[in-house]
Amino acid sequence: MFRQLAHLSGFSLERLASLCEVAEAGSIGQASRGDANRQSLLSRQIAELEAVFGVALLARQSRPFRLTPEGRELAQAARQFFQVADDLQRRAENAAQRVVIGAGETLIQWLLFPACEALQRQAGKVVFTFKNLDSSRLIEALQQGEIDVALIRREDVTPSLAHTEAWTYAQAAFVPKALCRSATVLKVEELAALPWAVLEGRGHFRQFLETKARERGIKLNAVLECSSYTQVAMAVQTGRYAGFLPEFAKNAAFAGNSAVMQRPLEKGLRYDRSLVLAWREASVRNRSFLEKVIEALRVRIGKWL
Repeated sequence: MFRQLAHLSGFSLERLASLCEVAEAGSIGQASRGDANRQSLLSRQIAELEAVFGVALLARQSRPFRLTPEGRELAQAARQFFQVADDLQRRAENAAQRVVIGAGETLIQWLLFPACEALQRQAGKVVFTFKNLDSSRLIEALQQGEIDVALIRREDVTPSLAHTEAWTYAQAAFVPKALCRSATVLKVEELAALPWAVLEGRGHFRQFLETKARERGIKLNAVLECSSYTQVAMAVQTGRYAGFLPEFAKNAAFAGNSAVMQRPLEKGLRYDRSLVLAWREASVRNRSFLEKVIEALRVRIGKWL
């Protein structure tokens, strides 16, 4: 059957690679990056694949043009083939294997980057690529095979994915000594008294803080909004803002910084989150070296959480 398919006009590895490119970018427009000629080529190549399979691979009834479920299914199968072929070629050339890891920017900078750097120093032969994605895109990218493994909140993992045991960590308050020299327990009332750098938007933790403040008849004094925890950490380091960050920020962002202290929290301000490494079982079956990489990452990250 595959011989017949391989010889059909309109079917080629180049066309399948283009389909994968559109799947990863999200649409033809994003894949072509504003190049009208490239956009036309991608559209034509996908149309030729549609003629081969007899199904619509691209939803053209609305803009931007995105892949249909059948298009995503074919792209996932093609990507799996390309990954296995690339692994084979790299082994034959004794070259490093490539692993794509997805997470939020904070987790990449504070946990994944040092963990992967340590693995490369220890074993080598692995090239890591980081993808900064939000939770919904991480799950989609894992399921479609765009990334190999993700560091993600436990509650976001779907039943179709395998994952490690969860690591639990707490949110911690980091306060410059210039604002408050006391290392005593941080009370809810200080949510209004201190100038806080917070994450923008209506995330779960910000709503939690605002609710705690409202219960005491006060308002969270959010004087600076940031788009990431790394920005919050930078704000705290200026000495003008306090900030809530994952407790592992103590070593990741404030190591050796005696001007910033971590304040213990009043019991009512305790807020725990959990993380796991997640992946598709099919990815490990087809790329056996991934199992060793995931286990090594699990051990490294587990030492810090």
